[in-house]
Amino acid sequence: MVMDTTPQGGDGIDMLVGGFGPLNGQNSRGVERYRLVRGVGEADDVALDHLGLLASLASPTWLAREGDMVYAVLENTGEIASLRLVRETGGWHAVVEGTVPVRGSGPTHAAVAVDDCGVRHLIAANYGDGSLSVHGVGADGVVGAAEQWLDGEGGGPLPAQQGPHAHWVLPLPDGRVLSTDLGADRIRVHRWSDGRLVRTGAVRLKPGTGPRDMHLLPTRSDGWRVAVVDEWGCGVTVLRGGAAGDDDIRVVGTVDLGGDDIDQAASLAYVPISRGGKVGDTAGDGTGGTAGGGKVDGGAASGADAAVDVAVDAAIEGFAYVGLRGSDRIVTLSWDGESLARLDHPWIAGWRGRGISCGGGRPRQILAVDGLLVVCNETSDSLAVMAVGADGEPRQVASVDAPSPTVVLPL
Repeated sequence: MVMDTTPQGGDGIDMLVGGFGPLNGQNSRGVERYRLVRGVGEADDVALDHLGLLASLASPTWLAREGDMVYAVLENTGEIASLRLVRETGGWHAVVEGTVPVRGSGPTHAAVAVDDCGVRHLIAANYGDGSLSVHGVGADGVVGAAEQWLDGEGGGPLPAQQGPHAHWVLPLPDGRVLSTDLGADRIRVHRWSDGRLVRTGAVRLKPGTGPRDMHLLPTRSDGWRVAVVDEWGCGVTVLRGGAAGDDDIRVVGTVDLGGDDIDQAASLAYVPISRGGKVGDTAGDGTGGTAGGGKVDGGAASGADAAVDVAVDAAIEGFAYVGLRGSDRIVTLSWDGESLARLDHPWIAGWRGRGISCGGGRPRQILAVDGLLVVCNETSDSLAVMAVGADGEPRQVASVDAPSPTVVLPL
């Protein structure tokens, strides 16, 4: 058990940050805690403070929350750690309830999903061999041993695509589960059958696309939309799904991010616009909204993977912010409820075209928190905070040291 006794005084949002540690030749000590405080005055009135180490773990590169449990993906050791959070007057503390190995190699992401029998599972995406590892979640919230293993297959034309590389898991509002295969240029589709995850098909993308992260976006019509960040294609592909029971999933558009030769697209955060024209009022944890403006029924993961509950009368328009690693930029796209679009040509200087600096080096996750963007800059050992203007313009307003960060999770 690792205790954190930092006083809780002052308003703000506590956030957990994980990253790569010494096993990867980097600097993360485990799960660190930070507090984001936004003033009531100017947009620049933002502070981000480091509050100490919450739990010592080896390379917790992804974090997902479900109630009072946090699940840490330990990429370098191939394990999932279950942490129980307790908030007391003196501060937060976390109890590491246990770790279990994934069945596969190199887990990068995990999400909690509810099967067709109402049972919760944690599904881990394994980059090393392209597989999915399916674990039961006990009544106490602790992740158990792997119950299923779905192997990966295929490859692509690029040197980094010599085999399958699963990277992300997204439970959908209709109960299905999508996973990206960055190596094989596939979005794999799964359904639950009597508590077992069954692969039912795949969406094939252009060779060399490298689908990486996925985020639900709010839509003005039936079904759902998912934005897929294309690492090697340096674009964002939008998938459309029909109403519940409709097996048709198809690509409805791809937006070019204007990447340089050295660039890889890495992460996306979505910030909605409220009816009053203000940015970030409706909801926003960086993963988008629910399909059709309603609540997810299929048991999507909580925390950084959860679809946001967006009120029926809330606006479904907003801005998507995508990171490019290499030139270390953030590119802004507009969302109108059906499609993503560039604001200007990628060769035009400025935030509408080429984009802005990420405020550090190698942007990994970008998270929307309270109308702000928090950027994990892995190689500069820092977090950057961007304020988002009424017109969608992102502007850096704060930064803080953070060891090799790859993920941030608000509490």
